[in-house]
Amino acid sequence: MKPFRVGDNILTQGQEGTVSEIRIFHTIIITYDNRRVVVPNSKLSNEVIINLSGSGNRRLDIEMKFGNAIDYEQVKASIDEAIADAGTILDDPPRRIGISSLEADGYKVMLNLWIDAHGFVDTKMTFQEILLQRLKGSGLKLPGMA
Repeated sequence: MKPFRVGDNILTQGQEGTVSEIRIFHTIIITYDNRRVVVPNSKLSNEVIINLSGSGNRRLDIEMKFGNAIDYEQVKASIDEAIADAGTILDDPPRRIGISSLEADGYKVMLNLWIDAHGFVDTKMTFQEILLQRLKGSGLKLPGMA
């Protein structure tokens, strides 16, 4: 009757990690920095639990700002290349890429990408690195980039 099982990534009581054991009186969570956290099941039955991996995938949201002089189609092409290079972005649910806001000095592009829930942080960091390399390789600059 628990909303999670061993192996799920959860967030509860200010702790985020992987459920390693569910016992009669407590549940053990191993945090991403390898701390062993023991949470009483009474807290888990009366408090909010966010199951980060229960659906199998998670959405990765990235917003980037570009100057008005930078062509959006070139930005989008570089993003598409980064997605193909990464090989970790899911096709279903469909991704969304678009201009999230227009500002006097530029515009912001929002990426809503779906990835596997397990390994979310590692995949996020790897994809952002690939994306940055693609943008720089295309001659595109984010504000503050030299």
